[in-house]
Amino acid sequence: MEIRKLGRTGLEITNLSFGTMELRLLDTVHSGRILNEAPDRVVNYFDTSPEYPMSEYFIGQGIAHRRSEYILATKCGDNMTGIGPLYRFDRKTILDNLDESLRLMKTDYIDVWQLHGVVPEFLPGGEAGEAMEAMREAKAAGKVRHLGLTVRNGGPSEYGYPAGFGYNSLPRFAPWKDIEVVQLVYGGLTRLSENVISKANREYNTGIIARGIIKKYDDRYDARFEASKISELFESGESRNDFLLRFALTHPDIASVLIGTRNIEHLVENVQTATRGPLSADIYREAKRRLDFAGVVAGPAEF
Repeated sequence: MEIRKLGRTGLEITNLSFGTMELRLLDTVHSGRILNEAPDRVVNYFDTSPEYPMSEYFIGQGIAHRRSEYILATKCGDNMTGIGPLYRFDRKTILDNLDESLRLMKTDYIDVWQLHGVVPEFLPGGEAGEAMEAMREAKAAGKVRHLGLTVRNGGPSEYGYPAGFGYNSLPRFAPWKDIEVVQLVYGGLTRLSENVISKANREYNTGIIARGIIKKYDDRYDARFEASKISELFESGESRNDFLLRFALTHPDIASVLIGTRNIEHLVENVQTATRGPLSADIYREAKRRLDFAGVVAGPAEF
């Protein structure tokens, strides 16, 4: 498994990371098995959230004893009261999230602590606002080591769905000195942020985690894929998901791609694919040319 630097955090993470949202659908025994399979397969970056509380609980139950073997990322701004909006970015909500995450996961620190599903408009005051002040406070207390955020992807009826929010928000978040990591939607069929990712990483050393790389975000997914004819570039035995995973891994400015599963066989397949490494330069260039021709294009790198 390839190890890459997560931007200016200096953390060394595997190019494939494990999203734990689907663990909430399992029980303690089955979640423990897949959670231990990941570090056994040398996957060392785990991403979770208070919004999927059983996942945080299962991490504490299943792999707290292996804490030195993985880098732990969770989120904040999740309204767990059941009353009002899904997210609240006030000091109390954020710090309550953190204390509960630490308790559930049986750890005394979080490696990467992220505001959950934000765009700049969600954070009044920007860098000087209440949310960032609370995050800096937690970092100063040693409860978290690095700060970041995950960008909203929204719903099908929204203009920015699924990758537009990331494309528009990353140029605004990357200059924030406290934001070291940004997670956003990117993939072979959602290429909009391809170039702003490069600019954020190269100019601000922002660590980029890509999610949704194989997800079918709309009904045009299959048609765009067929129109691109990139299946002609597959190696023998390679599936569409394999190729799209490797395509995302080939982006030179992405630290890791995040894939969630509750199935050990799927985890093993993804690890095997990631272990094969990036696409060759020729195949990568040709894949992008074909995707461009099919209208699956990258946006300009405008900051």
